[in-house]
Amino acid sequence: ITLILLRHKFSLVGLHIFIINFNLKDHISTMAGTTNGDDQEQPVKKVPITILTGFLGSGKTTLLNHILQDKTHGMKFAIIENEYGAVDIDADLVTMKEETKTEIIEMINGCICCNVRGDLIPVVKRLIDRKDEFDCILIETTGMADPSPVIQTFFLDQDISSQVEIDGVVTVVDAQYVMQHLGEVKEEGSINETQRQLAFADKILLNKTDLVNDVTKAKVRTAIRTLNARSEIIETKMSVVEPKRLFGMQSFNIERVLNLEPGFLDEPGAAKSEGTASPLKKIKHDSRISSVAFQFDEDFLISRLQRNIQQLISESSENLYRYKAVVSVKGVKEKFALQGVHMVITGGFVDGSSWKKGEKRTSKFVFIGVDLDHNELREIIEDCRVQPLRYTVGTKVKANAGGWEKGTIIKLWDEGNPYRIQLNCGRELWAPEDSNMYVKALKKSSS
Repeated sequence: ITLILLRHKFSLVGLHIFIINFNLKDHISTMAGTTNGDDQEQPVKKVPITILTGFLGSGKTTLLNHILQDKTHGMKFAIIENEYGAVDIDADLVTMKEETKTEIIEMINGCICCNVRGDLIPVVKRLIDRKDEFDCILIETTGMADPSPVIQTFFLDQDISSQVEIDGVVTVVDAQYVMQHLGEVKEEGSINETQRQLAFADKILLNKTDLVNDVTKAKVRTAIRTLNARSEIIETKMSVVEPKRLFGMQSFNIERVLNLEPGFLDEPGAAKSEGTASPLKKIKHDSRISSVAFQFDEDFLISRLQRNIQQLISESSENLYRYKAVVSVKGVKEKFALQGVHMVITGGFVDGSSWKKGEKRTSKFVFIGVDLDHNELREIIEDCRVQPLRYTVGTKVKANAGGWEKGTIIKLWDEGNPYRIQLNCGRELWAPEDSNMYVKALKKSSS
């Protein structure tokens, strides 16, 4: 992976750019067409752009990881990643298992559909200046983005439209939760992001089909067809799909978009000044939806983190649209990655993701949802930070092994556990937390 260094400073959402190798034999062509005859001037080859969208937790980053890990390489993609939150976690999740050392420059801006001209377009223009280094641009939008302003800008900005063209809009759908999000009651004047993402899709990945039955899947397909009657629906599990079905297909159809929104290509207003594009129509999101992010240069106690997150989910899963974390766990060399959507959560130590020598062990958390209590979430996470231990190696203790048994602490911070204890009977066990629930000091009179 080769990083494109673009130094910008914005405020709210991370935007990242990097290049990957990718092979699509016979699937990427000169999208502007060619002319015959050596004496005729060849038209400018436009760089194709694929827009990857889908609601929070639908599987966009998982899809991006599959593209990264595809072994049939040969072509290059420039990837622009937009994240809803003040801390960049998606970039960590995408590059975590890459062997090549990858540095991603975080550019903090806003939801890509709300700040498309101020943030996205300057990035694309810089990529165009380096278009010989890649073949296609892939834009992964935040799960809260309406794709229409992104699409519109590539037609209304003359500098951009003459050099790039949209190859297709790919929307990833969470089969388990899409009906809930399609039917949500929004604030007056606010958009339903899921509806917009489906309406503008050229390809629809109906993801997580293994988590629903046939009846639910049929209802979802019917709901999709009420919003988008023609686009291909590809059923997937874990976002696994042949990349050739997504790229280089020239599936974007502006006529279909104009039928959806007749005024789509109308410029919203006059430019503020020469050389400045006029602003697009303001997108209004439901103000009850927010994100909160935390970052700590500290290690965490994994057993307490798992317990606290499980309790949070049991109490507030309906309001938790998306939550994710990359965590430094005390006593473990691998990174712990956690991702969840409502009540569905996955997590574990990622093979091949060891903290590198000299790398700061930083823990990052992001929660996105409706009516979130930011202070409560901070307290839940801070409660899991590692604290100084009470005992040292060699301390005689009583350990909770289903009943209290005497033993000796033989190791600290073993596989993420504060204590490894050898019982007097010779058996060894871990104390997952440094509390009297699991381990107590042995009084001298009891030794």
